[in-house]
Amino acid sequence: MTKVKRKYIEATYKLLERDGLDGVSIRKVAEEIGCSSAALYRHFPDFEKLVAVASIRFLRDYINNARFLSQVDLNPLELNLQLWECLAYYSFRNADVYENMFFGDVAGELYNEATAEYFDQYPEDLEGLKDFMLDMVRDATIEQRDSILLGRAVEMGMLSRKSAEYLRKIDTYLYRGMLASLRGRVLGDSDFREATREFMQLMIRSYTTQLEEGYSILVVKYDFADEDESVVEDERSSYRVKAFS
Repeated sequence: MTKVKRKYIEATYKLLERDGLDGVSIRKVAEEIGCSSAALYRHFPDFEKLVAVASIRFLRDYINNARFLSQVDLNPLELNLQLWECLAYYSFRNADVYENMFFGDVAGELYNEATAEYFDQYPEDLEGLKDFMLDMVRDATIEQRDSILLGRAVEMGMLSRKSAEYLRKIDTYLYRGMLASLRGRVLGDSDFREATREFMQLMIRSYTTQLEEGYSILVVKYDFADEDESVVEDERSSYRVKAFS
């Protein structure tokens, strides 16, 4: 059963990636696999559910980078900004899918059902994730995911509770707005990289204005010219970060 369901999920994912959300239909998925629509419905009675589950697969690269970043010595706000940058970098290229997943038809109860179904089929995607990072990826909506690390910053004294709530709202509004602005546009790779830079500049500005006195965050700037590796430098050390692979 798992192997058959994976076949449907992967075919739907491929169509979403190639044709976008509006270009996917039950007929196209059946044709991609070489089966009848009736056969597909035996495994996924609700086509919207199949699209939702296949959409979760778009998070795979983000999860891989989250696994790496969780091992880097960063405070909660630095880590949260890094994770947002990863998510932006990948999601802006498929804005329609991500917007639907986090804020559209998939959002809410269907999102929770889709993540449970997806990770039941692909448990290997969660390997190496521990503690709060596992909760962020497996169980949390976009706002809940953001709240986890903002809450840790409150516990450390880096933010007030009021500031954490403010950042949670601003993070979501900025991200949703960027997705909406990119939806349906035909853009090149440099455009998506620039959109990521713009998004992160706004995020960083918000974070630095909310810090409690005596705290600071290291702003890590990636050079997107190198698709495989980026050099990250600060006053304490220089190291190479494999990001956005």
